[in-house]
Amino acid sequence: MTAAVVACLVALGLARVLASCNFRVGRDGGTGLQKIHAAPTPRLGGLAVATGLVAGWVAVALAQGSFGSWPLLFLCVAPGFAMGLIEDLSKRGAIFVRLALTGVSAALGYVLLDARISGLGVPGLDALLAVSALSFVFTVFAVMGVGHAMNIIDGLNGLAGWNALLASAGLAIVAWSAGDSFVFPAACVIAGSVAGFLVVNYPRGAIFLGDGGAYLLGLLLAELSVILVHRNSDVSPWFPLILLAYPVWETIFSIYRRRSRGCSPGRADALHLHSLVYRRVVRWKGPRVGAADYAVRNSIASLCLWAVPAICCAVALAFWGNSLALQWAALVFAVSYALVYRRIVRFGVPPWLVVRAKVEPSPELESARS
Repeated sequence: MTAAVVACLVALGLARVLASCNFRVGRDGGTGLQKIHAAPTPRLGGLAVATGLVAGWVAVALAQGSFGSWPLLFLCVAPGFAMGLIEDLSKRGAIFVRLALTGVSAALGYVLLDARISGLGVPGLDALLAVSALSFVFTVFAVMGVGHAMNIIDGLNGLAGWNALLASAGLAIVAWSAGDSFVFPAACVIAGSVAGFLVVNYPRGAIFLGDGGAYLLGLLLAELSVILVHRNSDVSPWFPLILLAYPVWETIFSIYRRRSRGCSPGRADALHLHSLVYRRVVRWKGPRVGAADYAVRNSIASLCLWAVPAICCAVALAFWGNSLALQWAALVFAVSYALVYRRIVRFGVPPWLVVRAKVEPSPELESARS
């Protein structure tokens, strides 16, 4: 649709501008426990995505003759987005502040948009969720969790963006099938804006999504997922869980992994699946490794993981109305993830799966050979 194209072009244009400007603030220097890039890079991709979203939603409003609930949706996610953007600019943030403001975003969605989880198709649990207070707590926890989940997987060029693009496209397809006139255009605009950002972000990593962009997309996808399921009884509540299975399970598994080692769940480490794929599946060896090599290795590692959300999206779309099938899919995903993670973390990657770079030898080595 036209609004998605508008969102894509605006996000693309602003992302290019931000990537070319040499700002002193909002840049990631590439040093730190989870940093796997070399050159200082702008972290303001979320600003480009947000601008594209506003432009796309204005286009929708002009076509429909009304803004409807668009301002309310953006108001709901604004606290989480603002918090992330401030962290991108200041490089400072506290986990409590993150939890509080993403929780505010989720609560606003519950109150202003009636975005609530009232059932999961699980006997006993559905009876508890029928109680308004418990439904509110569970909804806030789930929505803020998806926001943080999108931020956790934002560690490789294009990984979070690709997940968000597929998830928004999946939401748009099911919303169109269910006849939801609010979620469908909203998801299309998100897909368009993310696509514009990805052109600049992948594969060179000229600009990063940043905390602001990750929280913005995570909260938006969570809110639209809850709204879609709540308003359309034929859509399984397990559909969005499978659609976002990779970031959601990465978060749950990370909490379990850190707690089992006696660490705080909010403590950063370099043991996420994407970090392990970068270090143990995509291997760069040789005497000449520069900034360009880091970018190539980063993007190849991301590409290795793109199949995970693609498969999740395909399964979610195939069974979007079948809760039992999606529950089995969730179980298969969790078990498969744990087995793959265990194999990689124990250095059990088969040699045929390892990606190695062909790095030219240094001039000194060539002269020694001759």
